[in-house]
Amino acid sequence: MTTFFRSFAPLCAAALLALGATGAARADDDSYVVTLAFDASFDTEGKVTELRPHEEAEHPAALWNNLKSRLGSMKLPPVKGDDGQPATFRTGLYVSLEVSKGGDGKGGQVRIKGLNPSPLVLVKDYYAAPKDVKGSAGWSGDVSAECLVGVDGRCGEIKVDALPGIPQSVLRWASVSLALWRFQSPEINGKPIPAPVRQNFTMSIADDMPVNFRDKRKL
Repeated sequence: MTTFFRSFAPLCAAALLALGATGAARADDDSYVVTLAFDASFDTEGKVTELRPHEEAEHPAALWNNLKSRLGSMKLPPVKGDDGQPATFRTGLYVSLEVSKGGDGKGGQVRIKGLNPSPLVLVKDYYAAPKDVKGSAGWSGDVSAECLVGVDGRCGEIKVDALPGIPQSVLRWASVSLALWRFQSPEINGKPIPAPVRQNFTMSIADDMPVNFRDKRKL
């Protein structure tokens, strides 16, 4: 099932092109990028049957409805169940959008940049910054972490990577933080399946961090 799920992302890219939403130029001062997520269901023919907004209150209803209309015609090759027969499929579907600003400075045109099938994030939590970096005001670093989400919605073994120079403590911070997250696993014929997740973390220590700053969690 995991091999199948890894092959699903290129299929989403093909569906994106079929919708006529080719990749947009890199966001500049006149645009910004935002990512929304749906709890998406597909029938045995690969057609979308339902798109349920995830964290619906975070964005305007008009935006959700616009995306539903544009993504409603998406069709993917049918998923097969354990018996080799076409099956229903349910997954989180993250939609990357580039929003260009209108003449009045507000949101203007919305362009779909990418579709990423991935287990929906239900709970996020983070450990405190490691002691060796949290006192370095203005420090910033990026780390990527990945794991296989089990049918229980929890990460299995977590692997992390980053550019040279990122402290090992920050790699460990990303790993233990991702272990706190909880997901909604994808389903085939209503049965949860394991699926991979990759998450980028950015740690930034504020320039104006209080001297007696305390975190709720300690490494």
